Amino acid sequence: MESNIPLPPQRLYANSTMATASLPMSHFLSNLKISTVNQLASYMQDRIPLTRYNVGWIFIPPMLLYLYLCYLVRRPGTRNVRLALLPIVPWLLALTFVVQWLPKRTMAWNVPITTTGVLFAIRAAEYCLSPTGRRKLTERIPGEAHLNPKGSVAQALIWGVSDAIELIISQRGIGWDFGTGEGLRLPPMQARRPINDRARWLLVTVLRDIMVNYLVVDVINTWWRTLPEISKTPADFRSLSIPLQLAIPGTFMIIIPTYMSMWYEVAAVFHVAILGGAPSTWPVLFGEPWKAGSLHDLWALEWHQLSRRTFLSTVGYPMRALFGTPGMMLGAFISSGLYHNLMLVGDGLPGFNLPTMFFFVVQALGLIVERIFRQMTGRKVGGMWGNAWVIAFLLITVQPMAEVWINRGYLETSPIRPEFSVTEVITRWWNY
Repeated sequence: MESNIPLPPQRLYANSTMATASLPMSHFLSNLKISTVNQLASYMQDRIPLTRYNVGWIFIPPMLLYLYLCYLVRRPGTRNVRLALLPIVPWLLALTFVVQWLPKRTMAWNVPITTTGVLFAIRAAEYCLSPTGRRKLTERIPGEAHLNPKGSVAQALIWGVSDAIELIISQRGIGWDFGTGEGLRLPPMQARRPINDRARWLLVTVLRDIMVNYLVVDVINTWWRTLPEISKTPADFRSLSIPLQLAIPGTFMIIIPTYMSMWYEVAAVFHVAILGGAPSTWPVLFGEPWKAGSLHDLWALEWHQLSRRTFLSTVGYPMRALFGTPGMMLGAFISSGLYHNLMLVGDGLPGFNLPTMFFFVVQALGLIVERIFRQMTGRKVGGMWGNAWVIAFLLITVQPMAEVWINRGYLETSPIRPEFSVTEVITRWWNY
């Protein structure tokens, strides 16, 4: 029998696309207040769905303001204006956690959207509060090369937008004043990159780092979809055989680097080919993590360093002041655990997920064990036995986190739609 009990206003609103189109901005702000006061991020069914009717006043204004902020931080003498734009930070967080981008259990897209939103909010706060702005290492003042008072308005506009976009896509900060953090090293495979030949670099990047990575992601995701325990809703990790419980988390160590590298290299090609950037400012994002001889090599050298500065500055450095280097390592991984918890929140699951935090905290403990081993024996962990140690340690410690993420639907949706899947096309043709 159909219930006559009315839904709460925010849930009724979240489930009505046309209502979202017709209700005024005041209703959005009221709903925003309810969501942010009662809980940091609402359940997916309570969020405001992003549609073609409301994208013009929910999404576009904060994005234009963020672009403008990135332009200002690349110009000297703009600190007061940037301080006035500080309210953009909670706006970006609301856009990330109060707006429904895609339905629940669409983690292949909700997770990167969430991480991007959080990153934009952190960067916005940094840019608003920066005393001098952001400059390249070759500049004396921000945007020095494009400060031509005799240039036309159109030219100044093009340069301004170009500077802002360049700053947005330069997440690692290579060649910038904010990318020179202590201890940043590049993996050995960087030496094989043809960074001195722009045409060859573009060819290698497109063919190998974009197209090959695309095919690897496609093959693994297609395999995941063939497993009945994964394709059903909800997924059931415990019903998998022991070999699959080890193999599937193992494929994470392949698909995460290839998927992230694919989009990273798309941004690199855009910067080098369109904006005229130098290939040397786009070193490889990942090394070869499956070959790491120690946990230290894995997390400090072979894994990506996109969020390294954020993890260290938020928790790592404060804990180093209290407990030295071991405290810094533990603090960085605690910050990483919190960051990955936000990814689950972004998929509509508010709350704290202990298995996710456990995985990252135990990585710091593993690093401390390696440090003690080196102090006691005088030898570093490495070689064939070191690689076996890394693989075994990861496959064992990732199990609780893998169960949570798989049961939450991480493998149910592919970042590559079936109609764009080369593997799907070949499989259908083969079975025809």
